[in-house]
Amino acid sequence: MSEEKKSDKVKLPSSEKPAGTPPEKKETVQPDPKVLAMTKEEAMAYFELPEWAKREDLDNQFWKLGKIYKAQKDEQKLADLAAAYNIATGARDRKEAEKKEEESAKHYFGKTKKQWQEFWHYEWWKFAIAAAAVIFIIAIIQVYLIPEKTDFRVASVGHFTQDAEILLDYLENNKLAKAPDVDMANVISQNDEGEEVDPYATQRAVALIAVRPDIIAFDAMNAPVYVNSENLSDLDAMWAQMQATWSEEQLSHIEPYIYSKARFYEEYAASLPEIYQEDLEELQPEDYIDHVYGFVIKDKIDQQSLGYTVMWKESDSSLIIGVNLASGQIERAQEVLLQILSDMPKLRSQYLELHPYAESTD
Repeated sequence: MSEEKKSDKVKLPSSEKPAGTPPEKKETVQPDPKVLAMTKEEAMAYFELPEWAKREDLDNQFWKLGKIYKAQKDEQKLADLAAAYNIATGARDRKEAEKKEEESAKHYFGKTKKQWQEFWHYEWWKFAIAAAAVIFIIAIIQVYLIPEKTDFRVASVGHFTQDAEILLDYLENNKLAKAPDVDMANVISQNDEGEEVDPYATQRAVALIAVRPDIIAFDAMNAPVYVNSENLSDLDAMWAQMQATWSEEQLSHIEPYIYSKARFYEEYAASLPEIYQEDLEELQPEDYIDHVYGFVIKDKIDQQSLGYTVMWKESDSSLIIGVNLASGQIERAQEVLLQILSDMPKLRSQYLELHPYAESTD
C-alpha cells in the first residue's frame, strides 16, 4: 500500500476503543498494610472517635468519610476506610477468634461438636428428626456416588421456581466452578395466601442443607429461620467493601439483608407452638447485634436474570442470597457471591435482550 493511501486511513485516538469492546476489569485496590494491622482502638481513632463511642457514631463517620472519598474518587482511601471499619466494629477480631476456635475444636465428619448440636437443634423444631436423619444419609450417599465430585453448590429454599441452567452456565462460563450443582426446594411457609404447605418439600430442603451448600437463596418468608439457626455467614465486611468500591449502578440492584437472632425471637417466638418455645435458647448479648446475612434482590427482572421466579403474590416477594456458614470454603463462596452480584447489571441486560417485553417490579 502506498504512503498516500496509508495517510487516508482514519486513526482512532489511543484513548478510544472500537464499539463493542468490553470494558477492562478494574483491579481491586488493597488496603494499606498499616491499616490492616490496626488495633480496635487505633481503628476508632482513625474515625476520630474514642474507643467507647457508640456504633451509631461510628456508622455516621463511616458514611461521612465514604461520601468524601467517593467524590474524590480516591480508591485507596475507600479501601482503607472499609478495612478500618471492619476492625472498629470488631468483625475482624470476631472472625479470627471463630477461626481459631474452629481450628482447635475436634471435628466429626467435617463439623465441630457445637456445629452438629446447632444443626440438630434446628431440625428438631422444624422437622421430624427421624425423617431428617434418613434424608441426610441418603443425600450423603448420593453425593459420593455421582461420577464427578461437585466442587460448588447453590441451594435454594423458598416459594419460587428456578431455571437452574442459568446459574450453572454462569458458574461454568466464568470459570467459578468446574462441576457446580444448583438445586432447589419449593418450600411454602405458613401464610395468608391460601398456599398449602408441602411436608415433602421441607424434607427436600433438609437434604439440600445437609450436604453443606456454599450459597443459599431464600424468599423473605424463610430467611429469618435460617438466621435464627445460624446457618448464614456474617457478611458485614463484604458489604463494607461493596459500598466502598462498587458503582452506584451495581449497588442499585441489591440491598443488605440486616437481621439478628433477637429480632427473630421478637417477631416469631410468640407465634411458635408452645413445645417449640420451650426449646428456644436464652438470648446472649451478641444475639441483639444486627449483621448483614445476605443481599436482597427485589426487582422481578433481576430475580429472573438469575433464574428465579418468586411465587408469592401479596407477601414480600424478595429474593435473599447469602453464604452458608457450614460451607467448607466460606471465602470462596463469598468471592463467588460477590462476582454474581457485581454482574447483576450485565445479567439483567442479557436477560432483556432475550425477553424484551419483561416487566420490572412496580
